[in-house]
Amino acid sequence: MMSPTKPASIFERRNLRARAAIVAAKLRDLAPYAMMELVLPGGSLMALLLWLYRRHGAALLSRRGF
Repeated sequence: MMSPTKPASIFERRNLRARAAIVAAKLRDLAPYAMMELVLPGGSLMALLLWLYRRHGAALLSRRGF
C-alpha cells in the first residue's frame, strides 16, 4: 500500500528555487571556459590558465590598488 506524499511547503519551494538560481549563476560563469575548451585546440589548458588569471590575477591587482 502506498502512502500519499505530502505537498512541498512554500519554504521548501523557495529553497529549491534559490538553489536552482545559484547553480544557474555558476553555470553562466563557467560557460565561456567550456566554450573555449570545445572550440580551441589545447583549449583545456588555455581555459585553465585564463580562469586562474582572472581569479587570482584580479585579486593581486586589487591589493596593489590598480
